[in-house]
Amino acid sequence: MDRLIEQFFGEQVPDSTNSQNPPTYYLPVDIFETDEAYTLVASVPGFKEDQVEVTFEDEILTIKANAEGHKLPGRWLRQERPYGSFVRRLEVPAQVETAKIGAHFDNGELTITIPKTAKPKPVKIQIGTGKKELAAKA
Repeated sequence: MDRLIEQFFGEQVPDSTNSQNPPTYYLPVDIFETDEAYTLVASVPGFKEDQVEVTFEDEILTIKANAEGHKLPGRWLRQERPYGSFVRRLEVPAQVETAKIGAHFDNGELTITIPKTAKPKPVKIQIGTGKKELAAKA
């Protein structure tokens, strides 16, 4: 049940009032499916390619990005842009080619392509007369 809730509402978010540990934010994604692959698109505006990490382990795709809080002299009058960790973990079906997973980062948008494995084609099995073959083996 926890996994289902996490898929729809995101991960547990720590108390953002604790300044020692920056909060963790849910990273929304769009997911598309074709006959050949799954495609995930995540917006990560304000991040550079080297600040975003994509991993795949045990059928779980994880996207992480970290934003440091701004340290400027003076006091904040308003701070609306979030900082901290942005994370999304998604369970991926087992029938994918993990070695061919690719990620592309362009202008704050991360696109991940997960190719599906080829579906097995039906095989026609010859039907023999069983009696002759069984008698020959005995």
